[in-house]
Amino acid sequence: MDPPAEPHDPVLLRIGMLGCALVGPAFAVGLPPWAVALAAAAALGLATAWRMPTLLRRLSVPWPMTLGFVALSALVAAAHAAGLLGGVVSLAGTGTGVGDLLRAAGVTAATANVVNNLPAYLALEPAGGDPRRLLAMLIGANCGPLVTPWASLATLLWLQRCRAAGLRWRLWRLALGGLICAMATVGLATAALAAARM
Repeated sequence: MDPPAEPHDPVLLRIGMLGCALVGPAFAVGLPPWAVALAAAAALGLATAWRMPTLLRRLSVPWPMTLGFVALSALVAAAHAAGLLGGVVSLAGTGTGVGDLLRAAGVTAATANVVNNLPAYLALEPAGGDPRRLLAMLIGANCGPLVTPWASLATLLWLQRCRAAGLRWRLWRLALGGLICAMATVGLATAALAAARM
């Protein structure tokens, strides 16, 4: 097996690692996600312009995908404001028992596979109320969107990189494997959440 390739620019790699390490705590302290993402993108863009300006010219930003996510999030916010998502929210149920948490996680995972995990979580967040329920919904939104290719931004970006490298996936195989993984991870993680003392 070949050894891993050396980074083209170790300094730029460290700057990127530092940016990734700071994003999580920035979200945790309650900073607006758009502000954190904008600051991180600006810092990485400036670092790249300083260290490897030619890389910026070759960078391919998936603008249609980005604008699509912004539009979906705005649509969900408008639908909530108009009171149009009450039926979807009610599907997630109430309560903090094992079955209640599995239901919240499962509905979030299923909705994520229909639309996408970011708007799905935003649509169902009012069904949270309790920290356990919110965590169950986060499990569903993060572990569940593995069945459809559009269920998460990570999957879309991964498929785009596969295509760019000349790799092709049979989507039905991806969906079947994703369904098995999603059911196992969502079920086990939610059961562990229900068993944990909070």
